[in-house]
Amino acid sequence: MSGGRDAGRLGEDLALRHLVQEGYELLARNYRTRRGEIDLIVRRGATLVFVEVKLRRGVGFGEPLESITPRKQERIRSAASHYLSGLPEDEFEEVRFDAIGVLVRGGRASVTHLKDAF
Repeated sequence: MSGGRDAGRLGEDLALRHLVQEGYELLARNYRTRRGEIDLIVRRGATLVFVEVKLRRGVGFGEPLESITPRKQERIRSAASHYLSGLPEDEFEEVRFDAIGVLVRGGRASVTHLKDAF
């Protein structure tokens, strides 16, 4: 595994831990289609949430959430559409796109959860 994948996995692990503590249930991790990838797909009650996770080890290149570009958002929406096409229409009352930024500095991680991010 490359350093980037290790960092991505760490970010997803920390984000998932945060989500589970907040009452979310994991449905899928690293859901891939030819259109794009979704890091985490979770649910809480009747709400389905597609989650993009970004980890940074410092802010030299900006805050983690700043790196979720409009192009990346479109790829996530496209992959989400593919995921939703396989579900019954009335399975969820609400569908949301969240972003989680994980910032690791000095051996400590802080998690920022932005609901309805895009």
